[in-house]
Amino acid sequence: MTLGAEAGFRAEVLVAARAVTRGLEIARRGVGADDVRFKGARDVVTATDVAVEDEIRGMVGEAFGFPVVGEERGGDPPTDSPHWLLDPICGTRNYASGIPLYCVNLALVEGDLVVAAAVGDASTGEILVAERGRGAWTWKEGPQRRLAVAADSQTIIVEEGRATGRRREHAARFAAAAIGADRWDVLSLDTTLSLAYVAVGRVAAYIVHVVSPLHVAAGTLLLTEAGGTLSDMQGSPWTLGSDSIVASADAALHGELLGLLGTP
Repeated sequence: MTLGAEAGFRAEVLVAARAVTRGLEIARRGVGADDVRFKGARDVVTATDVAVEDEIRGMVGEAFGFPVVGEERGGDPPTDSPHWLLDPICGTRNYASGIPLYCVNLALVEGDLVVAAAVGDASTGEILVAERGRGAWTWKEGPQRRLAVAADSQTIIVEEGRATGRRREHAARFAAAAIGADRWDVLSLDTTLSLAYVAVGRVAAYIVHVVSPLHVAAGTLLLTEAGGTLSDMQGSPWTLGSDSIVASADAALHGELLGLLGTP
């Protein structure tokens, strides 16, 4: 089965899947992983991040000509045309440390909506794709298995997202409350690969206190197309203007987590 017009998917989904497949191949080879520099006190970038971004920019640019806003090369979102959001390696600290908990994220934005997405999961080698209204799927030369969320794991992932000031204090209180509730296993992975893990049913929820749309746009579409519940920390619908995420396998769990979060 091919992923294209005959399968009902947009051409952009096919190109995104191919581009992310190529990007993940480059990352998993590890060339440039030890060429590390700091972008901030706690933010690192490797030569591989840049190589992956350049490769994907070239592939999607050649196919459609839409502007690309990338983590490493930057760019400004246009107001009058679709554009791509690209995070070449989300979880660079893990990647540079030889820990395969990272992902390659690519999302297509039209207007104020994420309409297509591809995520390369380095922990499994899977490529996950989604199209608004068409579901989320594992992909290998076509859709293989439709994704569906599940809360069975009783595991939640909580990230502070390099929050500062009052937001960081709030993150600490929530982590303590989640652990104190003795309801879930509470993990931290330091990568938005966590959104993909919720979408495929490996974990029940993901909470990140500070995060930009560039990092999470692709994962949010996977999550919602797999049947999950998504909002910001205040419980408002997640949008490209949001700076936090609560992603859950079902509405009941989502409400419970929002109750624990309280007011930032």
